[in-house]
Amino acid sequence: MDKILVVDDELAIRTMLLDYLENEYAVTVAQSADEALEIIQNEQFNLVISDINMPGMSGPVLLREVKNRYPQTKTALITAYDVDDYIKIAWECSICNIIPKTVPFNFIELDNIIRGLLTGDIFGLARYLLSDGVVFEKHCITSSEMAREVREKITALFDEKFGSSGDMLLLLDEIITNAIYHAPHWGDGSEKYTDYEDVQLLPHEYIYVECGYDSEKYGVSVVDNQGKLTKEKVLEKIERQISGEGMLDHSGRGIHMSRLFSDRMVINIDPDKKTEVILMNYFSNKYRGYKPLYVNEL
Repeated sequence: MDKILVVDDELAIRTMLLDYLENEYAVTVAQSADEALEIIQNEQFNLVISDINMPGMSGPVLLREVKNRYPQTKTALITAYDVDDYIKIAWECSICNIIPKTVPFNFIELDNIIRGLLTGDIFGLARYLLSDGVVFEKHCITSSEMAREVREKITALFDEKFGSSGDMLLLLDEIITNAIYHAPHWGDGSEKYTDYEDVQLLPHEYIYVECGYDSEKYGVSVVDNQGKLTKEKVLEKIERQISGEGMLDHSGRGIHMSRLFSDRMVINIDPDKKTEVILMNYFSNKYRGYKPLYVNEL
């Protein structure tokens, strides 16, 4: 069994996570960063999940220390507070997953994030849907003109099927535009296409879109086979938008807006091979609140 260390100063949270996770993982709990560091001196873990705000050493500093000692150990933060307040710290500590303590707690989402971190199985909209989920629409975008047609078709389908597409037209415009104009590069690393020009993509630059839903939510996956984003770039772009320093950063604005106006955004990266952005909206307000941060890099 994979071994998980849960660090949280609240007994109720430690107990809740232990009760849920111990059926599939070997789980150890600690109530402080100091206790956690003592434990990992004698035992190595596959994943450490820590609260952010604790007496003494904070969660981000703890996880940075864990990564320094054991680079292969996966890490994630968990918090009841606004995740946006900790993006800069996450960037500085190279922490890419911050899980919100929603009420009710979203155990299925937690399970998906943990499985992805431990197995590396992160790609595909289907793996983020419930067991009753359906992927019902797929598109291959070969040009900027086709991109406009696909965006309109998808939002019309969502409007027809679910009564609303939310801000999906705007979000798809941002994410697909980024994939067209910022993913393809020349051999020297410079971007190949200029913003807003008509583009005919080469086969290895095609963009793939999936749409799906389950009993709780609907979503879209946008994939490019370039893999030029990195987790550091994503964190930097989001932080610059939150701080206001990156208001003129076009690609950063797209990522920030997509996270802001969707209920869930997941970014998956296989460096120099593939980037996937998944956007999901819930049918109800059940899990709404502070937005999580989910960025996975193989």
